[in-house]
Amino acid sequence: MPLYEYVCSECGAFFEHWVRSASAKDEVVCPQCRSHAVDKKFSTFGVKGGAASPVNSDNCSTGGG
Repeated sequence: MPLYEYVCSECGAFFEHWVRSASAKDEVVCPQCRSHAVDKKFSTFGVKGGAASPVNSDNCSTGGG
C-alpha cells in the first residue's frame, strides 16, 4: 500500500495516509477535523540502495595543479 500526503480543504491540516489504491480517496479522512474534503499533495520520494556509480576524486577540480 502506498503512503500519500494530503491537505485538508476544511482546516488546512497536512497528514499522511496509507491508501489501498489511488482511486480510494473516499476512505481518507482528516485526522484533525474528520472531514472528507481532502486533496492529495504532490510529493517526491527517494530510493535507497542499488549500484550507484562511485565518485572519482581524480576528476574533481580543486583549483590546484
